[in-house]
Amino acid sequence: MNVISKKIIQSALISSLIMLTGCKTTENTASPIIDTKEHFLIGTYTKESSKGVYKVTLDPAAQSFTNDGVIATAENPSYLALSKNQSTLFAATGSKSGSVDRLTWNNDLGQYSLAQQMKDLGQGTCHISLNPQETQIAIANYGSGDVHLFNIDTKTQELSKSGYFKNSGKGPSWRQEKPHMHFVTWDNVGNFLYAVDLGTDEVKVFNSNDKTFTPAVAAKLPAGDGPRHMIFHPKKPWVYVINELSNTVAVFTQNEVTGKLTQIQHVDIAKGRGDKNISSAIKISNDGQYLYAAVRGINEIAVLKINDDGRVKFIQSHTTLGNWPRDITLSANQNHLLIANQNSNTVTVLKRDVKTGLLTSTDMKLDISIPSYIGVFK
Repeated sequence: MNVISKKIIQSALISSLIMLTGCKTTENTASPIIDTKEHFLIGTYTKESSKGVYKVTLDPAAQSFTNDGVIATAENPSYLALSKNQSTLFAATGSKSGSVDRLTWNNDLGQYSLAQQMKDLGQGTCHISLNPQETQIAIANYGSGDVHLFNIDTKTQELSKSGYFKNSGKGPSWRQEKPHMHFVTWDNVGNFLYAVDLGTDEVKVFNSNDKTFTPAVAAKLPAGDGPRHMIFHPKKPWVYVINELSNTVAVFTQNEVTGKLTQIQHVDIAKGRGDKNISSAIKISNDGQYLYAAVRGINEIAVLKINDDGRVKFIQSHTTLGNWPRDITLSANQNHLLIANQNSNTVTVLKRDVKTGLLTSTDMKLDISIPSYIGVFK
């Protein structure tokens, strides 16, 4: 019998003994290495020291939060949209006039490089969104109160203008002297594009099959609400709108045939603590059980539990550990909430209990000049 045959027999005998005696692994047995690191993109305003878009890494196991540096150079990339394979990055950019940057991944540089720029699109381009099919992007211009739609060439990714709409009207607040489009997004299926107008207390809806790009009013908010952002429930036809001026969250049901929204609830998230507070971002957990809404001024995150009928219940307020939270995001594993604090030039991290939805503080924090957007980067 050769040496190899003896080793095979010995190995088989040892395995049999382990199975018969129910032996457990010993302290010397190596455990698999699990990578707990998560990555994020930070969009910024570049009027001070920022150079554009930054990549950051969170490692909860090591309790570390690091800035990996600039991953895309751009002027005021205040909001971002990323393709599913992460090869293309779209950024709402510009200063005096609005613009959109299309950036593509450059393996040699390990960064995104500018591939196309669409200029002179209006004033104050503040939000950008990519449809689920990745065939179109849309932008909202706060200053000029309009929306632009672009087609994406499926082969070259080249952008071409496809639709344009400028709203009219105003609201009762001094900040509502004219339309202020603040947000655009498609529903989960991609049948409807929604545009949120802070100036007119409206949510407009565009049917994706309507080539004229003519909207209807999806919802009219109470006068002075100043709607800012909205988010769709991941499983149900429920929609949540955060109102910047009234510091409230409005809950709607969506008509999946017409795109119209019917309000079923209106909830205070700042608990009446003064008119100097203005709400910003709203996000929802992947399981559809919890909402997170940022309120600037009091610098808190409101946590709301979503009930079986879509309505919400306020369960917690937690400090942002910074000043002026402009954007928030949940980590991919849902264990953390990250906050872009614009005025304190920081990105902070809160621990999240995935069962209860509740937040607790951590010491993990980064200094980044005027952060305005934060999103998951896998």
